[in-house]
Amino acid sequence: MSDRFRLMAGRTRLRQLALFVQRRLTVLIVALVTIMGACTFTAFIVNRNDEAAVKNYIYVTRDVRMVQMALLEAQAGARSVVLSGDPSYLPTYAHALGQLTQTSPSLYALIDTHAARDPAAQGNPKPVSSAVVTLRNVWDDAVSLGLAHRQDDADALLASRHADSIMATTSELIAGYLADRSAKAEGDWQRIAVEQSVTLIVNLLGALIAIGATTYAFARSAREAKGRDEAILTSQRARREVETLFGMTDILQSAQAAEDANAVLRATATELMPDCGGVLYVFNNSRDRLDLAIEWGESGAGPTPIHITPDSCWALKRGKPHLNETRPAALRCNHVTDARPVFEIPIVARGEIHGLLALRGVAFGDAEALARIKPVAIALADAMSLALSNIALRERLRNQALRDPLTSLYNRRFLEEMMERLTTDAERRRAPLSVIMMDLDHFKKLNDRYGHAAGDIVLRSTATAVLSCLRPSDVACRYGGEELAILLPDCTLEHAIAKAEQIRARLATTSANDVPVTASFGVASMPETCRRAAELLPTADGALYQAKDQGRDRVVAAAVLPAAEMIALANGGRSASAGE
Repeated sequence: MSDRFRLMAGRTRLRQLALFVQRRLTVLIVALVTIMGACTFTAFIVNRNDEAAVKNYIYVTRDVRMVQMALLEAQAGARSVVLSGDPSYLPTYAHALGQLTQTSPSLYALIDTHAARDPAAQGNPKPVSSAVVTLRNVWDDAVSLGLAHRQDDADALLASRHADSIMATTSELIAGYLADRSAKAEGDWQRIAVEQSVTLIVNLLGALIAIGATTYAFARSAREAKGRDEAILTSQRARREVETLFGMTDILQSAQAAEDANAVLRATATELMPDCGGVLYVFNNSRDRLDLAIEWGESGAGPTPIHITPDSCWALKRGKPHLNETRPAALRCNHVTDARPVFEIPIVARGEIHGLLALRGVAFGDAEALARIKPVAIALADAMSLALSNIALRERLRNQALRDPLTSLYNRRFLEEMMERLTTDAERRRAPLSVIMMDLDHFKKLNDRYGHAAGDIVLRSTATAVLSCLRPSDVACRYGGEELAILLPDCTLEHAIAKAEQIRARLATTSANDVPVTASFGVASMPETCRRAAELLPTADGALYQAKDQGRDRVVAAAVLPAAEMIALANGGRSASAGE
């Protein structure tokens, strides 16, 4: 009996020990689950904070770059007014100053805080914001002098108040701030990667212990592990997307033409959204339609329209992204021929719409897929908007430097460059090259009688008439005042005379405010009337003065060289003469 009681007591102690272990194991499991949950929650908070920090970095960097571009645009606008005295450059200058004024003080404070530590700041606690104010005051004074046609005083003012050195220092401080932010962002990415690795290890250990404890803990841990993996994949995908977008923005800074920007857009869009096709439309010069610039991916059910009008697109009319859904009651743009959903985003920069980005694919019909792709698509459009705006600005500045603002013909500087290029090519190929010099008759009397406004109208009408008679290879320039010069490559003297007569006849049918327009023409050609390329313009100018002396409104050709000398020039003597 005593042995039986001892056996029962032993079993009781074993059950109590098992119960004790079970309770402790339960507590351990609960503690581990709690720790795992706390880790998951902490990872969520950290990831959310990291995402907010990255977004803040993107937005602040974009705003700082916009300040940088606005400073450059303001400087270019002020310089243009100072150099030309033309008030038509004021809108560009005023727009840039408006951007600088609208920039939030907090953004300037961020830049100033960083820039104040730079030795170039020279102890100034607000080196950038104070420099912006100083530059604006200097540019305003210089623009006022430029509009008063006091270019020398304006240049002296800019030099005396060190506008260029202040601008260079400010640009260096802003670039330093951007470089510092970029380095900090790289450190944040490395920290995020370490946090993700630590979170993954802790969660996996907790999942393994929970799996060994109970089937329930295993199932629960498996679900949590799957969620964590998805979060990590999402975070990694977001990181790749951000890095790709940063790379796209960096490359777009080097794009010299719209074709370069289009190629970068296609490559980036294909990498970020391989299941989606797309098209990019840009406005033409008259802004009455949008032309197809580039297309990638699978085409739609119907042919992609080559041109679309702004009033056929809801995204352009609203100035906001628009989704063309496939359900019967959906609001779809008239130009959309694709049977799949099409997501359209207007390309907007500096308050102006430059084009339209349209992305198409089955994925846009899924709300979850659209929510994931939409931010990337908008980021692509934002990057392209700045690139197209910068390219358009560079093109406008180039045209302003090479074209006469009144007639839109090329200026004398461009004439000299083309003259050298065309004469070199003509001598190399032993091809003819002709020049027509034309001068409007009695233009001073016209100005005195009808005013300079009428004279400007006559000059513009004359330029239009001249251009309508020329070939694509011909070059028309405003030589000075009312005198025009026309370069005719691969054109003999006979054909150049005929071309001058055609222009004279066209002018005879042209009038401005009922004021008849006539002109005198002088024609010269190499090798028929000139031995050297340098003689072309003076010879044509001399023939022009003969036309004036003979009564105006006529074409006079320069005297033809002797036949023997022309043959010698055609056989290579021209090259020898040019080298003398």
